Amino acid sequence: MTQEEKTVGTVMSKTVMAMELNVSAKDCAKAMAKKGVSCAVITQGGSAVGIVTERDLVSKVLAESIDAKNVLVRDIMSTPLITVAPEVPLTGAAELMARYRIRRLVVVNADGAMVGLVTTGDIARTLAEKQGYREATLNAMARYSERGLENGPYQ
Repeated sequence: MTQEEKTVGTVMSKTVMAMELNVSAKDCAKAMAKKGVSCAVITQGGSAVGIVTERDLVSKVLAESIDAKNVLVRDIMSTPLITVAPEVPLTGAAELMARYRIRRLVVVNADGAMVGLVTTGDIARTLAEKQGYREATLNAMARYSERGLENGPYQ
């Protein structure tokens, strides 16, 4: 890790949507839409056990014409849950994401408790900032725009 490289803990989102194992896919999707998030960490007894993403909802529920109120998140969640510690350098998190072909890592402390979520967008934003927002490719991945379209053109 270079002296300038940030750690997962410095860029992660500390607020993570968590849903219990026996929640319906419909209720999970509604909560995700209301909060404007792309995933929910699935918990059992307070411990993170899986993750449901927008892709899971589309490919495992909508594409199969399953009624979302009749399926539980435990049946569609992605497992095993890939986690990372907050002190890991961002390059380490990026390597994990590349190895497992995922875009989100649940951040857990030494006790195994969930403390945040780091995404490819978080990493891209950090790199774009480091480059002074001069690289269009990084800006696109970071969803950065000088025009200030915070939520994009589609509402």
